[in-house]
Amino acid sequence: MDDVVIDTHLENLDRRLARVEQILPTLATKEELREEHAQLRLHMTMLIENQDSKLQLLAEHILSVMARKTEE
Repeated sequence: MDDVVIDTHLENLDRRLARVEQILPTLATKEELREEHAQLRLHMTMLIENQDSKLQLLAEHILSVMARKTEE
């Protein structure tokens, strides 16, 4: 390879590396991802528990309505 081709490849690599270096600081670390995962898991657990309690209330209401219908 002649020097011009090598210089062109090196310039291309420098440009690509510069773009990567700009992106790197914006990426989350493993620790940040773990923390976010833990927060999401807690939030989902709370949502599921809330839905469970609503389903329980609905089931109890349906049972009471059915009991009244059978008494009639």
